[in-house]
This record gives sequence, C-alpha cells and structure tokens, in this order.
Amino acid sequence: MTLATSSTAVASRSWGEFLPPPARVQLLIVTALFAVVFGHTVHKQLAYTWTHDGNWSHGWIIPLISLFFIWSREWELFHVAIRPSYVGALVLAASLAVYLATYYYTFAYIRSVSMIAALFGVALLFGGWHVLRIVWFPIAYLLLAVPLPELLYVRLTFPLRRLASHLAGMLLGLLPDIDIESQNVVIDFYNRASGSYGHLNVAEACSGMRLIMAFAAIGLAISYLRAAPAWQRVGVVLSCIPIAIFCNMVRVAITGLLYVYGREDLARGTPHQLLGIGMLFLALGLFFLVSYVLGHLFVEDNEPREER
Repeated sequence: MTLATSSTAVASRSWGEFLPPPARVQLLIVTALFAVVFGHTVHKQLAYTWTHDGNWSHGWIIPLISLFFIWSREWELFHVAIRPSYVGALVLAASLAVYLATYYYTFAYIRSVSMIAALFGVALLFGGWHVLRIVWFPIAYLLLAVPLPELLYVRLTFPLRRLASHLAGMLLGLLPDIDIESQNVVIDFYNRASGSYGHLNVAEACSGMRLIMAFAAIGLAISYLRAAPAWQRVGVVLSCIPIAIFCNMVRVAITGLLYVYGREDLARGTPHQLLGIGMLFLALGLFFLVSYVLGHLFVEDNEPREER
C-alpha cells in the first residue's frame, strides 16, 4: 500500500488540517482490516476473560483510560507535523506474522501482545515518529488489560497469598483472647472468650494479584497525568506494589476479624465485594499521599542570598 502523502509533502501539515482524502480512505481500510483480523481475539479471548474472570475485570476500563490519555493530549496531536514512516509497515507486517504464528503454537498471550504491537505500526505508518512520541504510552497502557498466562499467574499468586496470610495473621494476633497461627495460605484461629475456632483460607482471589494489576493501572494513570518531575512519577509507579500488598493485607485482616467474631455472613457475597471496593478508595488515598510526600520532599530555596 502506498501512502497518499509523502514525508516531504506533509512536513508542514498538521492534524488540525486533517489527513488528505486518499490517506483517510487508506486509514479507514486499515482500520476495517484491523477489526476483521483481530476482532476474534478481542471478542473471544479478551472480552470473554474480562467478563468471566474477576481477576481481569478491570480490563474493560483500560481501553477507556487509554482513549482518555489520547484525548488529554488532543492539542499536541492536532498541531504535530505528520510524517508517515514506512517503518510502521514493517512493524505491522511483523506483528501480523507473529499473530498468525500464535494460532499454530496456541500462545494466547503473545497473540494479544502482537495486536497491540500492530497499533504501534499503524501509528507510525500514518503519523510518523512525532505522532508515536505522543501516543506510545496510551498504546502500551493497553498491555495492562491483557491476561497473563495461567501458569505464570498461578506462580505469582501463591507467594502473594502466603504473604497476605502472614501479615494478616500478625494483625489478628494483636487482638485480645485470640490465638492465631498462620501456615502457608491458611490462618488458624481460636477465640478463647467464646471457645470458637476455625481457619481462614486465603483464596487465590485474595492473593493481592488482582489489586496489584488494578493499582498498577491507577498508579501509571496518575503518573502520566500528573505534572511532576520524572523521578516523582517513577516513585508513584514503584509504590503500586507495596500499596496493593498493604490494601490486600487490610482486606484479609478485616475478613479474618469477621470470621473470628462469628460474623461470617459479612465476609461473603455483597459485603465482601463492597470491602474490595473500599480498598480502592484506600489505595487512591495512599497514592495521593505518596504524591504529596514526593512533591514536598525537597523544598526549593527561592530567597536571594546576601552577597558578601
């Protein structure tokens, strides 16, 4: 396919003047082909997982946030010079080749990643490197919506479940007349006051992996939209994992507290889901706290010094 505009011809053009009609037709054709080729993966793999697997239910909002990122830089996009790069055609062709190969090797994760890589190719092919500089992060952000391979996910969740079990057990052990013993992912408890005993199994859904993925999306969004030095943005991103671990520890500890005092009815169903939503607000507060601390970590001295 030959682009309707050359690099020299479009060097002085901007998005504010829109693409010329031939290039618009070409972009429309590529968009239609993109939908035909990758539509099956989006519908049968991604959307299905987002709907039926609670660990990846946040995948529905990731594309919306990505579009918001692009909209937030609308002014830059409408004023950047359009210089199509044929490197984009190579990236697009390589992505399609990998995508088709995954049907032979049945590697679903790489299949979804190759679809996102194809978006980079389209951006380069029709906009060039200046456009890619603006949209690369919103495109890369879509990786957070791609479910990890099941084997990798299970290997990551077990250590997190064990950590949540031990941390929550330590908190519950501070309660009066309560004996706690944590073994791997199980918390055994004995209430000396009531004589009741039992155990709490930290399920895979309570491992914290779901919170890490969701909070990573939040932390990256805050860092991207926040006008701050690069080191502060990196600090916010790095805080995602400890914030997720802390919030998950609080959730498991509250759930254990309800079990210990005989209110299992509040530890299941809708109340348990509302507790998970409450952790989201706790995480947002912690993110803003981290942002505030990093923003006030160093105080600039603007007072003029006296000359000697």
